[in-house]
Amino acid sequence: MIGKQVLWIIDTRASNHMTGNLSNLHNLRAISPCPVGLLDGSNIVATKERSIIFGSDFILENVLYVPGLSCNLIYVSQLINHSNCIISSGYRVLRL
Repeated sequence: MIGKQVLWIIDTRASNHMTGNLSNLHNLRAISPCPVGLLDGSNIVATKERSIIFGSDFILENVLYVPGLSCNLIYVSQLINHSNCIISSGYRVLRL
C-alpha cells in the first residue's frame, strides 16, 4: 500500500471500523482506551471515536480513530449489524 492512496478497505478480520485520519470523523468523542493490534504485531490504543458520513444514505457509526493507521477499515460484521444488510458473493447470499 506504500505509494498508493487507499480510500477504504472492507475487512472481515478487523475488530471495528477504524481510520487513521482524524479529519474523517464528525463530532469526535473520547472513549475508554481500546487496544488495537496492528498487522506488524505492535499494539496501539484508540481513545476517540465517532461517525463518518459518506452521504445522506451511508453513515458509519462507532469508527475508532487509530493514530498512525495508514488505511481506513470497514469491518464487515459491524457494518451488517448496524445497517441491517446482507453480503452477496456471486450467486450465493450470505446472511450474517
